[in-house]
Amino acid sequence: MKLRDYQEDIVREVVKAYKQGYKAPLVVAPTGSGKTIIFAFIATGAIKKGKRVLILTHRREILQQTMSKLFDFGVQAGQIASGRPMTDELIQVAMVGTIVRRLDSIIPPDLIIVDESHHSISNTWSKTINHFPNALRLGLTATPERLDGSGLIEIFDTMIMGPHLVDLVKSGNLSYPKIYSAPAELLPKKVKITRGDYDSKEATKAMKKRVVVGSVIQHYKQYLNGLPTVCFCVSIEHCQIMEDEFKAAGFRSQTIHGKMNRADREASIKGLETGEVQVLCSCDVISEGVDVPVIAGAILLRRTKSLGLYLQQIGRALRPYPGKTQAIILDHSGVVQDHGHVLNIRDWSLMAKKRNKRDKDDMKPPEVSVCPKCSGVWPGLPKLCPDCGYNLQEDRDRAEGRKPPKEIEGILREVLPEDTPDGQMQALIDQALKIQQMTPGDRQKAMMSNLYKYGKTDRNKGLATALGYHKNWTETVYHRLRGRG
Repeated sequence: MKLRDYQEDIVREVVKAYKQGYKAPLVVAPTGSGKTIIFAFIATGAIKKGKRVLILTHRREILQQTMSKLFDFGVQAGQIASGRPMTDELIQVAMVGTIVRRLDSIIPPDLIIVDESHHSISNTWSKTINHFPNALRLGLTATPERLDGSGLIEIFDTMIMGPHLVDLVKSGNLSYPKIYSAPAELLPKKVKITRGDYDSKEATKAMKKRVVVGSVIQHYKQYLNGLPTVCFCVSIEHCQIMEDEFKAAGFRSQTIHGKMNRADREASIKGLETGEVQVLCSCDVISEGVDVPVIAGAILLRRTKSLGLYLQQIGRALRPYPGKTQAIILDHSGVVQDHGHVLNIRDWSLMAKKRNKRDKDDMKPPEVSVCPKCSGVWPGLPKLCPDCGYNLQEDRDRAEGRKPPKEIEGILREVLPEDTPDGQMQALIDQALKIQQMTPGDRQKAMMSNLYKYGKTDRNKGLATALGYHKNWTETVYHRLRGRG
C-alpha cells in the first residue's frame, strides 16, 4: 500500500523524533487523514526488525478496522480481546479494557501505539501504558484536547503536526463540509451542565420539542433526502425518538448505541453501506475511528462543550467516496456556533489548559458566520454568503449600530506628478481646497508654513490669491518670516 505524500512526511517526522531522543511522539492529524494506515505502516516496519508492537484501541469496530489495515500490509496480527485466546504474533491489537486485566501475562512490547490517544491519560489507558516503561510510545489523534482541559504531556513528550483539515479538503483528500446551522430561536436557551458538558437528560427534553424534531426531518428531506446519514443524538431515548420520526416520514432508520451487542452494531453500520439504512441515529458510537466513506451527511443534535467530540462527529462524513462532492452537515444544536467552523485552523498543545485559568480570549470560539437566509455556516466573517449571496455584513453593521459607508457621486481621476505644469496646478487646487476647510487660525498657520518651506514662489502666491488673501500678503509675510530668522 502506497502512502500519500503527507503520510510519508509524518512517518519521516516520527523516525526523526526517535533519533533525536524522544521516546513518545504524538501525531496530530485530522479525522480522515489515514492515521490507521500511518501507524500500520510504522508497525509493519518495526516487526520486520524483530520488534514487538502493541496497538491499543477501545472499541471493537476500531479493532477490526486496525486488523484489516494491517492485513492490507500483509501482516496477520494477534488480538487481545474478551473471548479471544492469547497468541504470540509480534503485533498485538488490544482492547484496552481487556488487556488491563492481563498485563502480567503480556510479553513486554518494544513499541506501544495508542490510537485515539486523547484517551490516554484516563485510568485504564495510563495504567496499561505505564506498565511497560521501557517501550517506545507513539500516539495518534485528531484532537489532543480533553473536556477537562487536561494535557497529554504525562504520556507523550513531543508533538508532530500533520496537515490541517482545510489542507486535506483543498487537496481533495477529504470532502468539503457544507454546514447549515439551526436558527437561534430553535436552540435550547439553558441546558444544565454536568461534569463539564451539557446534561444529557436536560438536552433530551429540549430536543424532544416537536418544532425542533420536525425541522430535523424537513432539513434532511431538503438537503440529503435518503442519502446515508448519521444523526448524532444526546441519549438512547433521543435516538429512539428520532428513529421513529424518520420512519414516520418514510425513511429507513435505525438506532445504534454503545450498549448494543457487537453483531447488531456492525449490522447497523453495514446497513449504511448497503443502503438498508438511510439514517443511523447514534448515541456514543461512530464518533471515533469508524471509517464509512459512503456517509453523505451528519445531523448534529448533541450539543457538547467538547471540541474533540464536535470535530470527530463531523469528520465521519468527510471521507471521500465516488460521486460525493461535498458532505452536508445539519447542526440543530448550535454546536457549530459554540466551537466555530470545522475548517478553522486550531493551535494544539501537549500542555494542560485549565478552564478556570484560561485567558478570556482563548475561551471564545473562532469566528463563524451563519446565514439567516439559507442557514449556511462559514468560517470567519465573509461579507456575502458564499452559497446564496445574502449580505452578511449589513446584518453585522445593523447589530453593532454601524451605518454602511456612504457613497459620494464623483469620478476617479489620474494623479499627476508635481514636476509638470498640470501637476503643479492640480496640487495647488488640492491644497487650496484643503486649507479652505480649516478655521481662520489654522488656515493662517498653514499658509505661513508653506511660505517657510517653499518661499515666495508662484505657487504660494497663487495659493494666497485663490484663498482671497491680499495680493501683497505673500511678500509681506515672507519678509517678516525671514526677518525672524
